[in-house]
Amino acid sequence: MRSRARRLIKKKQRQRRRQKHAKERDREEQEAEARRLEDPEYHKWLQKQSELENFQRLATERQQQEEEEAWLRREALAQRQFRLDAAKRRQEEEEVERLKDEEAKALTKRKEEQKKRRQERQTLAERAADEFESMMKSMDEYLHNAKLEKPPDHLLRLVETHPEERPCEFFTRTNSCRYGHSCTFNHRRPMLGRILLIRHFFSHSLLHDKKVHKEYASGDEGLEMTEHDLRSDYDEFFNDAVTELEKFGKIVNFRALRNTLEHLSGHVFVEYANEKCALRAFINLQGRYYASRRLNVEFSNLHTWRGAVCGT
Repeated sequence: MRSRARRLIKKKQRQRRRQKHAKERDREEQEAEARRLEDPEYHKWLQKQSELENFQRLATERQQQEEEEAWLRREALAQRQFRLDAAKRRQEEEEVERLKDEEAKALTKRKEEQKKRRQERQTLAERAADEFESMMKSMDEYLHNAKLEKPPDHLLRLVETHPEERPCEFFTRTNSCRYGHSCTFNHRRPMLGRILLIRHFFSHSLLHDKKVHKEYASGDEGLEMTEHDLRSDYDEFFNDAVTELEKFGKIVNFRALRNTLEHLSGHVFVEYANEKCALRAFINLQGRYYASRRLNVEFSNLHTWRGAVCGT
């Protein structure tokens, strides 16, 4: 108990000493401050310190204001760029939507055009089928009616590939064209006639324009086909073909093309005495085969044999 009381006494003594020292220090500071206040230089120093503090405060405020203005400018620029980017995105989106709309419209238009073309092709096919059926009925009636010596006028009409274009001179002269169906000129062929054209009917190696390899250019000519072989093979073909073709009626002319061009080689023209014989042959030869090749038969309207039987 005594030690505890002793510690409390010492603690209070230390506290009184600290208070005393603090009071003396405050008194000395007050006396020093009073002496400084009486000094004119100290008043000047205080004024300078106040001015310096005001200058620093103003400088700090100005710097803060400049930083705030700079921030506002950056914010304004950022907002402007944001609006520009947003406007650009909207423009791009509108452009994309416009392109999508145009593509959709174009697709719809193409589908409509395709549908229209399909309908037109279907209509043309139906019309062609009806015309073909009607034509076949007319041909059958003409073929089996003994009273009809001359064919009806509608069977003598011409079929044209491009009526709006001028006639193809080569086709008019030979009833053949190297460009075939892709020719841009007009090909005119009859629905019915006395002359039949059987394309590539006669085939022979001498009628094919083959280039001899230089390795075999000096070979024995006796091993090659000769004109005598061509004549012999043609006579055999002629006798065989005419024997079969005469079953349909009297033949007036039988002409074969001696031509090496691919679109003319082996073409045979058969002229019958009348249209009925030619029609009978045309119907019976459709779908027939000769020398393992299907016959391609059509009516012809040749004007002169000299122009058709080209020897080039």
